[in-house]
Amino acid sequence: MKPKSIFGLASPPARARRIQGFVLALCALLSLNALAFNSLLQPEEVQEAYSLGQTTNHEELADFFKQYERNFKYPADSPVAYVQSVEFQTPYAQIVRRTQRTTGYSKFQADEDYRANSRRVIVRVVVSLKTSYSGPLPPADSFQVVVSQAKRIDPQNVTGTVLCNPYNPYDTPTAANCVAYTREILLQFDAKKFAPGSATVKVVLPYGQSLETKYNLDKLK
Repeated sequence: MKPKSIFGLASPPARARRIQGFVLALCALLSLNALAFNSLLQPEEVQEAYSLGQTTNHEELADFFKQYERNFKYPADSPVAYVQSVEFQTPYAQIVRRTQRTTGYSKFQADEDYRANSRRVIVRVVVSLKTSYSGPLPPADSFQVVVSQAKRIDPQNVTGTVLCNPYNPYDTPTAANCVAYTREILLQFDAKKFAPGSATVKVVLPYGQSLETKYNLDKLK
């Protein structure tokens, strides 16, 4: 005979099996929802990202990007170097950003670009020197970006580009509004390197300054 429950409650073995089944189901649900950018986008999701990039609703775009991009004001202690912005670009966010910024960008191009880079994650950091700085330019390798979770995550590729160099106009892609030395640092990662939870982006600057910002990856598309 099966062991009878007391007061109508399930026997301990039955309760244990039900609890185990509930925990397994919950873990499966969390694994589906967590770190969505680790899963391949469906065609309708690529279309959704493309349509969002095309929208003229600036408030809608701002609401979307506030989870991905952090902009920082010039610090009150007047450092020589500071961080202007940090952006964590998932494959979905890359479609939105590229559609927004590329004139004549088509849905076909968005599909092609996504298929070519479906697992690419980009961390974009923009750093600058204060406008009144007149000393020697710090070397490019004095600007360091470290992305980590439980430990440091090594990028597949790192590139640096001078966006503004008022001391050398030939070193600037566009001379418009170029008043302070500004660099862009791009780090490319394999999305599989990231686990659910938060990720930290630490920017180490010349002259001892640094900045950290965190992203809740579970909330990013």
